[in-house]
Amino acid sequence: MSSDIHHVSDPSPLGTNLDQSSSVPLEEQGAAFGAVFMAEQAAIKPTSLSKEAFHRFRQNRLALASLVILIFLIMAAILASVLPLQSPTTHAIGANFVVDGPPSSSHWMGTDGNGFDEFSRLIYGMRPAFAVGIIGQVITTILGVLFGVIAGFYGGWIDSLMSRATDLIFAFPSFLLAFLVVSLFGSQFALTMGGGGIVLLITIVFALVGWPALMRFVRSLTLTLKEQQFVEAARTVGTPNWKIIAKHILPNTWGLVMVQSTFGVGAYIGTEAVLSLLGLGVQKPNADLGVMVAEGINNLSLNAVEAIAPSILLTVIIVAFAFLGDGLRDAIDPRSNE
Repeated sequence: MSSDIHHVSDPSPLGTNLDQSSSVPLEEQGAAFGAVFMAEQAAIKPTSLSKEAFHRFRQNRLALASLVILIFLIMAAILASVLPLQSPTTHAIGANFVVDGPPSSSHWMGTDGNGFDEFSRLIYGMRPAFAVGIIGQVITTILGVLFGVIAGFYGGWIDSLMSRATDLIFAFPSFLLAFLVVSLFGSQFALTMGGGGIVLLITIVFALVGWPALMRFVRSLTLTLKEQQFVEAARTVGTPNWKIIAKHILPNTWGLVMVQSTFGVGAYIGTEAVLSLLGLGVQKPNADLGVMVAEGINNLSLNAVEAIAPSILLTVIIVAFAFLGDGLRDAIDPRSNE
């Protein structure tokens, strides 16, 4: 039997040969091994779910374009008073005063039946729409998430009481309920608070009749989440209920809630325009897209742009919110298209 001892090299999984018979000292071999290991670990960049969702959203060009359009329109409505626009409620004097005039160099979209600049009224008219849609949906989201989480997490008589309350509101169609409330109290709010009074009333009505649908959605999510292992583990270690809700329930619902809220803004804007179209919303001479459509229909033969322009703008806003909601849903839950 040969007495020679053969040293077998054991290649490292990271590509570093730690051969005991090598002339390189063990300290240097260990340092080389550590350097390679740290380099490969540094090359692995951890990604969060939010970053992955943002990456998927950026790849959706239609949703990204909708977001850019909405930001541009919202900023134009907010900054309307500082933009070089003519007054939407006072007509030009002298030769520029034309009733139901066609588009011209001084009035890009013509004038309406009162001689007001149509383009200026179009920009200012987005203010009531965005105010009702965005503020109303923010209030709806707060109420819906709050009541939905409480009902789903605690259950029992609290869940039963809130479920009956939502059933009571669902018994009345939302649009019909808003129609009745605005019909009864709209004129009083308008007289007391001016043009913004009716906007405030419509916003409150939409928020009060809109939260039950979101409450049921959040309640179903909460019922599913509270049975998950991470929630059970938090309960086992004695975590208070409010902390479980704040750290485990709400963070796992915000994405889908944001999607539903985005769709809701477009729905509120469309409903507000219909109420104004029926004469129950913002009243002239205040600028509003629904009012502009109603006035333009009567003047189609004189200035068709008066009705077409606000109709197109309303369509763009509502469709943009719909595409934005679809993009957010696909980014947050990529399995929704399967």
